[in-house]
Amino acid sequence: MKNRNDPSTRRTEMRAIRWLSLSHAFGIGLFVLLMGAFLWYLRAVEIDQQKQALYRDVASAQTALRRELRDDQDEIGLVAEEWSTRARRSPIAADKAIEDFLARRSSAVYVALIDADGRVTHTLHARGVVPIALRARGATVSDAAGREAFDEIRRRQRAVFTRPFSAAASDVLVELHAPVYDDTGFTGAVIVGYSLNRVLGGSLLQTIRDRYQLSIVDRDGNSLVSSSLFEIDLAHLSYELPLDPPGHGVRLRAFAYDMQPHLIDRSLVAAVVGLSLAILVTLVMLWRHARRRLFAEYERDRLFTLSPDPLCVFETDGTLVRGNPAFETVLGAGERRRRIDRWVHPDDRDQVATALAQIGQPGASSASFEARFRALDPAQAANAAPTAGSQTAGSPTPWRWLHWSLRRDADADAPRPLLYAVARDVTERRNAELALAAETAFRQAMEDSMLTGMRAFDMDGRISYVNRAFCQMVGFDASELVGALPPYPYWPAGSSEANRENLSRVLRGDTPTSGFEVKVRRKDGSLFDARMYVSPLIDRHGHQTGWMTSMTDVTEPKRIREQLAAAHERFTTVLDELDAAVSVVARPPDGSVDHAELLFANRMYRSLFGADSRRHESLLAARDVGLADSPSEIFDATLGRWFEVRSRQIRWVDGSAVEMLVATDVTRRHEIEEQQREQDRKLQRTSRLVTMGEMASSLAHELNQPLTAIANYCMGLSARIRARAGAGQPMEADELLEPLAKTAAQAARAGEVIRRIRNFVKRSEPERRRCEVVAIVADAVGLAEIDARRLGIQVVTELAPELPPLYVDPILIEQVLLNLLKNGIEAMRDVPPDRPREVRLAVELADGHAEFRVTDHGNGLARDAQQRLFEPFFTTKAEGMGIGLNICRSIVESHKGRLWAETTAGGGCSFRFTLPVVAEVAAVADTA
Repeated sequence: MKNRNDPSTRRTEMRAIRWLSLSHAFGIGLFVLLMGAFLWYLRAVEIDQQKQALYRDVASAQTALRRELRDDQDEIGLVAEEWSTRARRSPIAADKAIEDFLARRSSAVYVALIDADGRVTHTLHARGVVPIALRARGATVSDAAGREAFDEIRRRQRAVFTRPFSAAASDVLVELHAPVYDDTGFTGAVIVGYSLNRVLGGSLLQTIRDRYQLSIVDRDGNSLVSSSLFEIDLAHLSYELPLDPPGHGVRLRAFAYDMQPHLIDRSLVAAVVGLSLAILVTLVMLWRHARRRLFAEYERDRLFTLSPDPLCVFETDGTLVRGNPAFETVLGAGERRRRIDRWVHPDDRDQVATALAQIGQPGASSASFEARFRALDPAQAANAAPTAGSQTAGSPTPWRWLHWSLRRDADADAPRPLLYAVARDVTERRNAELALAAETAFRQAMEDSMLTGMRAFDMDGRISYVNRAFCQMVGFDASELVGALPPYPYWPAGSSEANRENLSRVLRGDTPTSGFEVKVRRKDGSLFDARMYVSPLIDRHGHQTGWMTSMTDVTEPKRIREQLAAAHERFTTVLDELDAAVSVVARPPDGSVDHAELLFANRMYRSLFGADSRRHESLLAARDVGLADSPSEIFDATLGRWFEVRSRQIRWVDGSAVEMLVATDVTRRHEIEEQQREQDRKLQRTSRLVTMGEMASSLAHELNQPLTAIANYCMGLSARIRARAGAGQPMEADELLEPLAKTAAQAARAGEVIRRIRNFVKRSEPERRRCEVVAIVADAVGLAEIDARRLGIQVVTELAPELPPLYVDPILIEQVLLNLLKNGIEAMRDVPPDRPREVRLAVELADGHAEFRVTDHGNGLARDAQQRLFEPFFTTKAEGMGIGLNICRSIVESHKGRLWAETTAGGGCSFRFTLPVVAEVAAVADTA
């Protein structure tokens, strides 16, 4: 060790002191720079946070304003017609509904009803609002904003907002125009006037209005209304968002109030100076401490020897160097150079090693630990004086809890670093603590496992306890809540009076056993609904020391109940607005109709049938038997209307089986369908007459041949009879029978032609019946051959064997075949001689359908003509009307078939149509 009195040693120490001083100065300067940078960073972060808060709050304010205006727009759109109707029938009822709306909407200042000409027929102002002349009763909407909105709703048929306009000296208004329609069309509108001052002041939270100057500006940036009359620094934080509704370029603008303090620079200088002075004082105190060190060393040696607590000196590796007499008394003298962990219980040796490692770290000067110790030398332990907690002689050495405090030698020049340790016997305390810790841990585990928030407070309302669930619900730590007095941190802003009243009732013991619901604010500012139950807190002496409350978050159950109620209301509203009558009836267990209960009936049902289940049962009874799962059309003779009735079994809200009926008024549809059927019948008959007119010359020729033959047979027979009579020879019967038979055959031929023409063109109602395909084809071909023979064209038929009967109207199907055959014959009028002059009609079965195919050998169809072939009034003939094929398609489709055309490969065209062959339908038709 160097001599401190040596001059070289003193110079070395002085240099070390000077360098140490410079290092302190450097540290102080670096500290000041870091503090300045840190404060600048804090300022930048604070400004950024203010911007984020501004954007978030303005977006929240915009959402709140838009939600309120859109909710009003939807609500007024729904009730506009109802208000208008009430105003005409009962103005008092209309005023009541409008007053309720104005009371709920503080931003709405008046409601006006106007007719289709824009004249105000009814108006009502909110309380305390000066009437506006523009919307006075009898006035006409002539201002630009109102007239523009009035024209727009008449054109677009939906509710719109006007652009802002000034109707008073100190207020700017915006109006919501909602159209009103009835069966005759547009009948007027409902106008709701909003004060932008009230919109801005009543729809936003007070906290937002306190932090920002909010204003509503027009599309040019001119302020319409503002939350503050004072001008602020416009260079500070600002933000604006569009506000739609009302639209028209209206925007929401916000300026943040400057909340920054102005003493930052001075505070920074004061902090740096204060810290520098503190460091200087610390250096002076360290110098004074060095002077007292020698005296402290002497006193420490005396304390080491005379202390009644075990004291010892260790090396940093835990090797025992010296122990005081108390140490030897408690643990025994043992042998020198023994490690301290040899006395320690094996389970506690890790704690000793941790404490030694902790104090061995650079800069660490002290450490402590508790462990169980025993004397390793029983003989020396038996000679030692008895101490508290020891056992009798001859018994095994007990484990004893000792609390050790370690401190490292502060002398840096010592040849080896030493540790000074002092121990206290804490066996009894430790055992009590362990038992208490186990009990406390068990109770704490129970409390932490609870999902219900628990809170205790004294008779003055001071919170004394909260469990983990309560802290998790409100977002505050227990340290922030324990000791708090009203108003509590979790009370919502603006409801302190109500919460104080609830607290007063709790302190008086005047709370219901079923609990009560309150609004609770979380630390992040969000709110939730909670139900609290209160009970007195009784101590072990039976005295009440406070109150215990349990809190349960009921936000989700309440939201579900509200959603169910809203869903039920929406469902009821939708059913009431249906054009169909809906009813639900529950029958008694015996199934009797007389005691059926009407569980539900919508507005249409009540208006048509009243609140009576008998009409429900009568509609069900009138349905077709066997079609219970399909809609049935029923004529109600009482109302003179047709109804389409559907019914099904459903489960009611209580789980019971009930019957729901939906009756839709289809009277108008029946009338339209009947008119359409009548028009189709007229058109089809006209088409048949046109066809006969086009075939008039051929029919005349066809009838002339048998008539001429009949005349010739009659003339020949007359001449023969006269000749025989003149010769006096009688006529034999055989000579008369042959010419008479030929005459009868020609008469039958003419009669068959006339019968076919008469059946084809006669006026009759459509009648579907069981028909043979052969008979339909024969009649159609018989008429078509009249023209075919005249043009030298042959009609060839190919019928598949055993064709089943069809359930069709034979006249209509014959019309389709005749039209297609006639078109094929006319298409071959001018074909070259090398082509076959025949039209082929084939009928075969395919996939449960009878397929008819009419094929000619004409010039075929162009691609564009084939695409438009079935359009009304489209024709490829010079003298055609263009309705024949369209009528044919309608007839085929009315029989559930399909008609199409194809161009054949060798030239010509093929028309095909199918008719279903359904045995069940035919059977039903036969039964009917």
